[in-house]
Amino acid sequence: MKGRLATAFPWVFLLLVAGAIVWDQCTPREAMVLGEGVDGTSPATEKAAAVSDESGPTDRDPVCGMVVRKSTSYQLRYRGLYYHFCSTDCRHAAAADPERWLAARSRAPDNGHTMRGIPAWMFQFGVAVVMLVSFGLFELSARRRPTAEGPALAHRLDLLPIRSLRYRLLRWAPLRFTFQLCLVAIFALIIAAGLFGSQNPAFNIAPILTWTLWWAGLIFFVLYFGKLWCYVCPWDAVATWLERLRPWGRRRQGFGLGLRWPTKLRNIWVAVAFFVVLTWIELSQGVTSIPRVTAILALTMFSMTVVGAFLFERKSFCRYGCLVGRVSGLYALFSPFEVRTRVPVACAGCVTQECYRGSSTGDGCPTFEYPRSMERNTYCTLCMECIRTCSRDNLTVYLRPWGADLAKQRRARSDEAVLAIVLLSMTGFHGLTMIPSWPQWLQAFGAALGLSRPVAFTVLTAAIILGPILLFWFVATISAALAKHHSARTLFLHYAYALLPIALFYHLAHNAEHFLMEGPKALAIASDPFGFGWNLFGTARTVFPPLVTLEGLWFLQVLFVVVGHLYGLWICERTTRRLIPDRRRGFAAQLPMLAVMILSSSASLWLLSQPMQMRVSAM
Repeated sequence: MKGRLATAFPWVFLLLVAGAIVWDQCTPREAMVLGEGVDGTSPATEKAAAVSDESGPTDRDPVCGMVVRKSTSYQLRYRGLYYHFCSTDCRHAAAADPERWLAARSRAPDNGHTMRGIPAWMFQFGVAVVMLVSFGLFELSARRRPTAEGPALAHRLDLLPIRSLRYRLLRWAPLRFTFQLCLVAIFALIIAAGLFGSQNPAFNIAPILTWTLWWAGLIFFVLYFGKLWCYVCPWDAVATWLERLRPWGRRRQGFGLGLRWPTKLRNIWVAVAFFVVLTWIELSQGVTSIPRVTAILALTMFSMTVVGAFLFERKSFCRYGCLVGRVSGLYALFSPFEVRTRVPVACAGCVTQECYRGSSTGDGCPTFEYPRSMERNTYCTLCMECIRTCSRDNLTVYLRPWGADLAKQRRARSDEAVLAIVLLSMTGFHGLTMIPSWPQWLQAFGAALGLSRPVAFTVLTAAIILGPILLFWFVATISAALAKHHSARTLFLHYAYALLPIALFYHLAHNAEHFLMEGPKALAIASDPFGFGWNLFGTARTVFPPLVTLEGLWFLQVLFVVVGHLYGLWICERTTRRLIPDRRRGFAAQLPMLAVMILSSSASLWLLSQPMQMRVSAM
């Protein structure tokens, strides 16, 4: 029963989040009444009005400029008119100074708005919960440290129990091509709109599809479906079609040179460098608001994939160089899907190694994994080639608990450990640059050191990358001194993986702002993707409200951070149990790591409490 609950929890959590969004959008709020006098009177409340003085289901918050749904907004009646707000904070601001915000029916500019962060009480409550669960679970784990994996972690559900389903569905050649073709069409639209459409990001579909829906939504996708993006990746699809001159089928003699990837680069340091450079370009140059640069970046990524396909054997670039694949690959260690052997001992006598080498029914693993002994999701692209080729029918897709790979992680790599810390620091940096005060901070920093803006930004980027790495190394050194049996390097590498859930769920909380609040605007832009004045679907002049109210978003963000922190604690405890069996030394060695995780989650909550300047492309 415990194992089933652990496997079901991700989907129960998804239903909880979806239910919270539905409840949030179906619950009317009470309206505040200032009175009908010129100067207003003490506020009172009444039932929320079904309609207001303006037509249409949406309105714009007169304080912050955010589009809100009238039926679930926070309303204020003043001089017989109803005004609609994103939160009680904006409503209180308007009630405190109605002449400024309401008398002239003032509105913030339509090209953007500053979104309020979680209120102080929610920030304090979140930090208190993080502290309580940290020391509560830490105390429980310190009492006894069994070494068994446990039934909850070992439980898996075979998603392809019927043999004919595995063969007929997965061996149907056009299946993957059909999905890829849809993504390639969207990719082509982004390129065309970015290069030839209006360069006003509010009227061009390229930025919102790339940065708001895909890049933000990718984290949601990885959380539940792991590397399934690689299965439909449009860059890899076109590169493969060009190299083979065929849309599907086995890998035969194509036009590629089939060179071996350089031995010294058989790691993910190249992908880490690409990720840092892309983040620097995105944040320093503001490419999320420049359609043409968005298209150029997409073409650059496509060009790198094509060159990799023609130069190197199999999909070497996907394994070692693709920044999207490596970021999603590290996060996929947490995902609830995996491709594994059904009966491990059945592979013992296999000499053909069809899952790796390929057979008449399909290709071998394109990323050089040995599926019969694979234990981690990092480099598996879920292409299903191993399931097609295995003549013993011994590979399938399993549903498992969240974090299964991380909890039993035995191989720690320096490149993956550093990327885990970089993911945490760079996602936090992304939020920091959206704070309205950031330009002033950057200018003051540059002026103090006599640096130009680009140089100052680069220095700060380097500091935010290197600072957490050095801090974590210092903490690992303290833990090693307390543990006595392991070096600082060993603890640094293994404990870094425990930061992945914290990074993943903060990334999820941050991206929820973009995806849930700005994402619906794509429905309007879809009618006029190039900004040429079209109205293909009749929605070009429709204003779509966010999928959740601002206060509903705050609840979800705090929930995400707390859940990520809980999983981080669990993985840290499992790591300690595996590395340091001695209870007292494990207890002492885990204390510095506990402090780092509390600091990281508290910093995440602080960032979420700050006002955020939202993207112009989605306004």
